[in-house]
Amino acid sequence: MAQRSKGERHVITARLPMSDAQKLAAVVAATDENRSDLVARLVHSYLETIDLDAITGQEAFQLSKAS
Repeated sequence: MAQRSKGERHVITARLPMSDAQKLAAVVAATDENRSDLVARLVHSYLETIDLDAITGQEAFQLSKAS
């Protein structure tokens, strides 16, 4: 059966310490989630906690509505 599209994606590569890679493999083996989906979910969860404006020094530019 074909899988549903998850939309446009970008491939990333990460080098993990062997102990982390082994634990990741064990988690994947114990769940129904595949490695790619698990790592993507973890990265997404982490990135949601980041305030880009705070770390880049950028503030949103406020535009006044013309009357």
